[in-house]
Amino acid sequence: MSSRFIAHIRFLCIFSSMLVFMQIGFAQHVDAYLPQTIIFKVKEKYRNQCSENKINNIRFNQLFNDIEGDKLRKIFPHKSKEKFIQPSEFVDLSLIYQLHYNVAFSEEEVIRRLSKLKIFEYVERYIIPHLTYTPNDISISNQYYLGLINAFNAWNITKGDTNIVIGITDTGWEPTHSDLIGNVKINYADPINGTDDDGDGYVDNYMGWDLGMNDNDALYESTAHGVYVTGLAAAVTDNINGVAGVGFDTKFLPIKISNSAGVLTHAYQGIVYAADHGCFVINCSWGSFTPGQFQKDIIDYAIINKGSVVVAAVGNNNSDTAFYPAAYEGVLSVAATEQSDLKKNNSNYGYYIDVSAPGEAMYTTAPSGTYATNGGTSMAAPVVAGGAALLKAQFPSYTNQQIIALLKATADDLNPLNPAYTDKLGKGRLNLVNALTAVNPQFLDLTSTSLTDYNNNLFEEGDTVQIVGLYSNYLATVNGATVTLTTTSPYINIIDGTTSLPTLNTLDTVSNYSDPFFIEILNGSGVNEAVVIKATISAGGFTNNEYISFVLNQDYIDLAENKVSTSITSKGKIGYNDVNNSVGLGFSYQGEELLYEAGLMIGDNSTRVSDIVRGIAAQKQDFLSAINVQENYTSISELDLMGAFSDVSSVNPLSIYVRHYAYAFKNPPDDKYVIVVYDIENVG
Repeated sequence: MSSRFIAHIRFLCIFSSMLVFMQIGFAQHVDAYLPQTIIFKVKEKYRNQCSENKINNIRFNQLFNDIEGDKLRKIFPHKSKEKFIQPSEFVDLSLIYQLHYNVAFSEEEVIRRLSKLKIFEYVERYIIPHLTYTPNDISISNQYYLGLINAFNAWNITKGDTNIVIGITDTGWEPTHSDLIGNVKINYADPINGTDDDGDGYVDNYMGWDLGMNDNDALYESTAHGVYVTGLAAAVTDNINGVAGVGFDTKFLPIKISNSAGVLTHAYQGIVYAADHGCFVINCSWGSFTPGQFQKDIIDYAIINKGSVVVAAVGNNNSDTAFYPAAYEGVLSVAATEQSDLKKNNSNYGYYIDVSAPGEAMYTTAPSGTYATNGGTSMAAPVVAGGAALLKAQFPSYTNQQIIALLKATADDLNPLNPAYTDKLGKGRLNLVNALTAVNPQFLDLTSTSLTDYNNNLFEEGDTVQIVGLYSNYLATVNGATVTLTTTSPYINIIDGTTSLPTLNTLDTVSNYSDPFFIEILNGSGVNEAVVIKATISAGGFTNNEYISFVLNQDYIDLAENKVSTSITSKGKIGYNDVNNSVGLGFSYQGEELLYEAGLMIGDNSTRVSDIVRGIAAQKQDFLSAINVQENYTSISELDLMGAFSDVSSVNPLSIYVRHYAYAFKNPPDDKYVIVVYDIENVG
């Protein structure tokens, strides 16, 4: 027997609705939030406890007092439970509340406490998006972009319809501007008389509404961003004055979403206001990198419940990181180009983008009745919004998704001029004449995909993966379509990459379940290797490239076998795998998120601690995987996992080797927890 001292210590940790043996911390985000403010949605079964400014729940009211809550109100108090017959996925906004408190607790702490009450569908911080406005110092004296998108010829076909309205959710407008006042949508049902004549919950909303200040004056205050945006979409046209709006005769509804300081405090509420007040097109020249369920509820409400076209700028960071609301499913996302059809230098890009439009040196309406140039994806989005309104006037029976499909199907290809951004600027640059004159246009889209290796779905070397897609035809009938997979990844071998689809009439949907694709994972890929596969849909002269993205050799496993959902990583972190706590399931019980950050810590004194949790400056990286977490075929529970890591990455290591095991039981009474076991060996 070796004289080397070996110590084995076994720790048994049971993770249930109360989490133990973990370090919890809170990250700093780039995006801004309303301080001491929480958004939550009450579960349907507690509806009878809810009123406009109160929730009659003893445990909630005790917590409300503990955190010194001073404001509680429904965000949409005039919404009631809507009785839907079809479709069942319609979104209910009537149980969403905004809470403000005064005690010196972080928002994350209050979210944690609220989530433990188990009466909410979700609990979130109140995210404040930022404008996608980018100043531009290039001076021009005409609107070059109207010729580029073929607006002049388009207006020979249609000049829009005054019954079609674009909701401008922004920082406000200028009612005295001579090139705007003529196209504002007037609410004649609620004249200015101090009474809510139309009963919509807003008194005297005769010309839009200021949600940020809760009054009927949508005049811009600290920033005129909205004045520039409005002119591009809907300035009065053919009036021997100023500039022409792309929408020509289209009306606009000014919806101010900012407070007096220009902070977008009511951005998503603005989308609801626009959808509820008849806006077929809703322009959002703003956003953030942080998604949220509250935001998604609003987007789905506008798109599914109300049938609106939500147009959103993709941001000005020269990044392919998803930007919201542009990246939400169903939103018409817009990138910006320059006069030469090159990508605007700071425009974001990515496979999620739908179309591009000019966004450089955009001459438009400005404060004090003047005109000026501006730029950014903020200015590209309203150009597309105006175009969508023209198409609706020409094709009044088209749904919102058909209008989007038509814009995408008829855009001018930008790939030859932008090879570094192939298919990452959407389907191309907006061309209104193409959209208005296309004969039997076709657009068959890959709307969702499902991948499985019939094992652990980690997609490791040697795995064969089956891919099934769902395809929707939005426009003219498509006959004999084929779908072909290709990839540039050296780690993917496409075994069977072709499928044929049946004839699809307008608005038909089909899957290739009976003839799936198969691919093989090859050797050599790294941990969490991102892979992209191109799916080319073709039928006659129609071609559409869609993209399937997934990860190889994932070093964490999502565990959701019972009422607990979490992620087990390969390096001691629990719930999330990345430093931003965005990759993984977190830790939720029956769908309610309970965790921000958690991980194992091991130390033998106050100065020598090995861990992978947040320290004073950043998350530590002391643990390094020795065996990536994987399924352990011991059949103890519904899903048994195992892996191993050491602290060799620490600057002051303990010289330990940790084997870890996880167990999740499916049947009650053991379906309310996950067990994690750590075997800690001293190898020093």
